[in-house]
Amino acid sequence: MSLLAQAEQFFAALNAHDLDKVAAAIAPSASVRTPIGSFTGGEAYREWMLMHFRALPDFTHEIRGMAAESDRTLAFELHATGTMTGPLAMPGGDLPPTGRTINISASDFWRFEDGLIVEYHLYFDRLDFFGQLGLTPPADD
Repeated sequence: MSLLAQAEQFFAALNAHDLDKVAAAIAPSASVRTPIGSFTGGEAYREWMLMHFRALPDFTHEIRGMAAESDRTLAFELHATGTMTGPLAMPGGDLPPTGRTINISASDFWRFEDGLIVEYHLYFDRLDFFGQLGLTPPADD
């Protein structure tokens, strides 16, 4: 199966909230970097997504635009939407729901080993993310 097909299955599972399947696709020692924080492994990714699903229960992701694949790496454009009907957990405490919708573009870069994601780098404009939700972004640590 191509790496892009694996990513399509990953996001189908994520959109279905099948976090067992999602976490199993990410190696326990994987480096995951996002504009909102960095962590290690599939279980930490599961917790990160649970935080997002609590705030945005209808949070969905779709691979769109360009995708490039080599032997062990995959890069692609991603589009995410959702409505903030629950609190968003942040290090300084929960941000209250705003009822506002996000419509965000992102770029993902993944590296695979033995069929698992071992590096997962996600890039998106976090100011745009928080702005669309009507929130002030938390200060960097």
